[in-house]
Amino acid sequence: MSQTASIDTAIEQVERLYRSVTGRDAPPTGEKPYATIPPEKVPEEYVQEQVDRLVETLSEFSEQGGTGRTEVEWKPPITVWEGKNEILIAVDLPGTARDAVHVTVDRGVIQVHGARPVQESPNGDQPTLKYAERPYGKFRRAIPVPFATRLEQLHAQMRDGVLEIRVPRLPGGSDARNVPIA
Repeated sequence: MSQTASIDTAIEQVERLYRSVTGRDAPPTGEKPYATIPPEKVPEEYVQEQVDRLVETLSEFSEQGGTGRTEVEWKPPITVWEGKNEILIAVDLPGTARDAVHVTVDRGVIQVHGARPVQESPNGDQPTLKYAERPYGKFRRAIPVPFATRLEQLHAQMRDGVLEIRVPRLPGGSDARNVPIA
């Protein structure tokens, strides 16, 4: 596939995304909906300009009411350490208040869920959020734990934007077993 064809494919995918979000065709760049890359432009920069144009149009559509921004659940990153005496699970939740996080245990699965609000402007005024790479809204993680643990002694603590969940292991307990084949 040539470089021009791959760029055209990328532009078509972004325009399909635009149509699926807004229900309308993407605004044309000029007379032709799929303009060729002008020879005086660097292809990567031209594609970035087109993507920026579509993203800006999407944000304008969202501000005008349209379908609005729908919050989708996001998954905060986790890290799991498994030691001889305990399992430590760390869930990264910067900017999330302790009372906005809930931890439940059911049938050997730890569920962490809650919501992180949109970050306010540092100077306190109410500007319109234009761009954010940091997810916000509802989140949920389901973390299965081995059977050889003491889930009733689970301990959760929030510190510096990280939720730490400690699950004690049973002494000498192991989840490994031989299964006879019939």
